[in-house]
Amino acid sequence: MIADRYTDYMYGLIDRVMKEIGPRESCSEEERALGRLFAEEVAPVCETVETERFTCSPKAFVGFFPYLVLLYVVGVVLYFFLPAVSAVLSLIGGAVLFLEVVRYKEFIDPFFPSKEGENVVGTVRPSREATGRVYVSAHFDSAYEFKIWYWFKGFSSVLMGIAFLSVVLLFGSGLARAIVEGMGLPQAAAFKVLGWVLVGVSPVVILFAFFHTKDVVPGAMDDMAGVAVCAGLARYLADARSGEGFYPEHTEVVLLGLSSEEAGLRGAKRFAAAHLDDPLPAAGIFLDGIYDERFFTIFKRELWPGAVLDPELVELAGRAAREGGFEAKVSVLPLGATDASAFALAGIPSVSMCLWDAGRLVPHYHTRHDTIEHIKPGSLAVALQTVINMLERWDGS
Repeated sequence: MIADRYTDYMYGLIDRVMKEIGPRESCSEEERALGRLFAEEVAPVCETVETERFTCSPKAFVGFFPYLVLLYVVGVVLYFFLPAVSAVLSLIGGAVLFLEVVRYKEFIDPFFPSKEGENVVGTVRPSREATGRVYVSAHFDSAYEFKIWYWFKGFSSVLMGIAFLSVVLLFGSGLARAIVEGMGLPQAAAFKVLGWVLVGVSPVVILFAFFHTKDVVPGAMDDMAGVAVCAGLARYLADARSGEGFYPEHTEVVLLGLSSEEAGLRGAKRFAAAHLDDPLPAAGIFLDGIYDERFFTIFKRELWPGAVLDPELVELAGRAAREGGFEAKVSVLPLGATDASAFALAGIPSVSMCLWDAGRLVPHYHTRHDTIEHIKPGSLAVALQTVINMLERWDGS
């Protein structure tokens, strides 16, 4: 397949970034350095390459975990003396967790320091009049290391479930006990048992005060590999414009490198909001997490933010994969989200593709093990060929 000729380039670009730039905290100088490198790599085929700056609070997304743990511990103590206050504290903690982390709302961001991020936008004009636009996107930043995931690996899912249910149990028990006290009824022995259960699971909840530290992971799979595929697409389009393969006639291709995905999709949110009124009808193809073509997955929904990805793009991605000789599974992303959610929720049709085992917590996801050694070079070619096939079918329609 034609994408094979760009495999060494893409893999080499990942290796270069791992050695020369390293981990890339959201809104950091390292993230900006990758943005500048990306701009240089895609510039030869682009009519314009622009940097769009925005502000966000990157530490708000998961930086509040120690405060939630403190609320829980205080709530457990108060459960025995002031159950109504205990219920209120657990409700506050649960609401913050649900809105900020699960639904990706900027609920407590004003309480955290603001920083500047940079999205890089490379525009490739079609050979004829543009009638549509396709964003092909990946994100520059890499995550803080999730220590719980590094320490406990697959068992982390169980611990997260226990911690979440503990907050729910604290709220329910505190509320029930407060109602009973308010009615002047005798306290049931079950309330005391529930109290000691809450104390017993406290060590699990306390672990989440150390959910992550300031250590930032290398981010080879997530998502330097996606950035490399976008750069590989730029190389392909430059060659295709000279007559070596498909080149879009009516589709403007935007090579989009986004900031702050790991900070709660902030870069994608800002970009989508800024471009909703652009005149060309647009769609988005998002590449996030590429290391093994055996786990080629196309997401139709992302549960946490409540995003439904575009059915036509999902079907197009599946057809494009099959045309390349690859089998891709259509699935639902059960944990977390990709930048496709930010676009979809803003009203821009989008699809997200990954080539990693999203059905479990793989050891190199958001840990120090996210290094180039885990990336199969062939997975980069598979991703690139699928995107090329999608663009060709899209342009032809």
